[in-house]
Amino acid sequence: MQRTAWMMVVGTVMLTGGAASMADTPTPEEVLAGFPKRADAVIRAEAGKPLKRARKRPPLSKGRGPYVRGYSYSIMAFAARCLHLNEKLNDANAALVENAQYYLDNPLTICDRDSFHWHAEIVLRLLEMYGPKGSVHAGRITRATESAVLKYMWIYTKKCAWLGKAEYKKSKTWHIYSSENHHAMDFTCHWHFAKYAKDTPEYRGKKCDDGATLSEHFKAWNEYFVEYCRQRAGRGICVEMRSDGYNSTLIKGFYNFYDFGDKDVKRAAGMILDLYFAYWAQEQIMGHMGGGGSRIKGNNAFTQSRKHGNAVLAWLYFAIGQQPELNGHDVGALLSKYRPPAVVADIARDTAGRGTYEIRQRVQGLGKQGHTFRHMDRPDQRPNEFRTDGGGILRYSYCDPAFILGTPMTEARPLADWVMISSQSRWQGVIFAGQHDPRIVPVPRAKDNRVAFNQFWSVQSKGSLVTQKLKHNKGAAEMMVWMSTSGLSKPVSQDGIVFVEAPEAYAAIRVGKGGFKLGDRSFEGTKTEGAKFRTPPGWVMTPENEYAPVVLEVMAKRDVKNFDAFKAKVKACKVGFEGKIFSYQTIYGDVLTLDTSYRKKPTINGKPVNYAPDKVYDSPFLNADYRSGVVTISKGKRKKVLDFN
Repeated sequence: MQRTAWMMVVGTVMLTGGAASMADTPTPEEVLAGFPKRADAVIRAEAGKPLKRARKRPPLSKGRGPYVRGYSYSIMAFAARCLHLNEKLNDANAALVENAQYYLDNPLTICDRDSFHWHAEIVLRLLEMYGPKGSVHAGRITRATESAVLKYMWIYTKKCAWLGKAEYKKSKTWHIYSSENHHAMDFTCHWHFAKYAKDTPEYRGKKCDDGATLSEHFKAWNEYFVEYCRQRAGRGICVEMRSDGYNSTLIKGFYNFYDFGDKDVKRAAGMILDLYFAYWAQEQIMGHMGGGGSRIKGNNAFTQSRKHGNAVLAWLYFAIGQQPELNGHDVGALLSKYRPPAVVADIARDTAGRGTYEIRQRVQGLGKQGHTFRHMDRPDQRPNEFRTDGGGILRYSYCDPAFILGTPMTEARPLADWVMISSQSRWQGVIFAGQHDPRIVPVPRAKDNRVAFNQFWSVQSKGSLVTQKLKHNKGAAEMMVWMSTSGLSKPVSQDGIVFVEAPEAYAAIRVGKGGFKLGDRSFEGTKTEGAKFRTPPGWVMTPENEYAPVVLEVMAKRDVKNFDAFKAKVKACKVGFEGKIFSYQTIYGDVLTLDTSYRKKPTINGKPVNYAPDKVYDSPFLNADYRSGVVTISKGKRKKVLDFN
């Protein structure tokens, strides 16, 4: 069998988790056509079951309301299931009223960033579909229930919406209130409540605390959202880079814009979702996300949930992974009419057919840090203000059917130069094809085992990465390289280099200066958030000099004769210092330099890294010129152009 054909069969087997033949492989169009059946199966799995309320939790900090996001999600999942299946309608209505009354009885929870707006767009979706004038099954939600749920939603919009938030001509939508995902959930709620309630007798004449009517807010948020989408096409889609949970939360309200917005809003929402799923699809293996990221906190650095986040969307749209359980977080995707284009499904599923390629992306990150907005009703607090002349980050990934290695390349800037949602818990490393999410992660450990800021800088070309801990970090402990026990061989040390084998690739780690320790146990740290922190099973390599450069080399097995040949290749690489500048000749023949004094930019084959290339998205599958607003998604004969202008 030829290598290409064999790889395609392997890719199919990995996607389905079992044996498969080429004849069994559905087309992208067929996969997408199966969405309604998969979505219905997720919902019907809960059919007939009584409401099981999630626990209401104490406030996350002093002066805040109870933390009830999970409780509200459990109500939303139950109500959505009943309304969709036309069962227990009295119970569904009662549950929605119960949830609304809880917030009215506990007003601090309404404006708290960690409870209300996480579920509010789901209530508005259910009203649109099943309310007294519902577009799907009118009347399943009664007028009494509608009246009850609009009360607490009005309080949120009245207090937390002001027209200054919707300003975009000066800010270009890069003034972010709280973090990126909170900001999106917030404006989704304001837009949708204004849309739904502006013409009702009860709310038509009412004004928000800023003096504006709901009609004025609706107009402003329509314009804002269209510009918001255009800006993400032109300057980079996610500040919270490749963050599984945060990114899936960022987009969950966009389904409402798509299903219930006017022509321009619907078009913008459809395109931003297409862009997001193309962004996701080209940089994952079996649904596991690769590439440089941020806000990858705690154990999320070492494993990716297969029950939540993008894993749910991977199953629904692309039949990758396993059927998830019903969760309130995902109601929008389950009930929306949105579907990704076939070209994106092709990219997502055909790991082998994607071949070997590089991804370069510009990302926003530089700017002025604002307030944390624990409560969203604070017009006196400054938002995060991102610079609009350049983000300062080049995301680079080297993608192969056997692995994806990536990092966010930045200058060694002071912490204060970055907005913290960009610099928080940055991630780099390699994910490998194979079961159980095998990966290698070279990052400084967070002192509290949860978050650190501005921990490292790096330079990468192809499957070769050089990285160094930054001295001007916040909250970073020792530099470490974590290697999963699942899916990888036991690491062996030879001639000062650690070698490890993955199902379809080899990897090597070396320290540029000084020795290291290699432990065969997971790292156990301090007590964090009420529980002892411990990584998943893995080996930990710790340089003796925490600021020494660390090199990670990865190569597909098909590109080298055997493990011994790979080891010889790595051992032959030239390593040295010229003053403070570390120089390394990689197994791919490139020469990488990293100035360990942080003064000069890293170089690749003598050229300084360009953190501001002409393209904002640059890969064989996703392309756009910086600030153009025109994005091309393509694979083979399939192609879709997204013109956000």
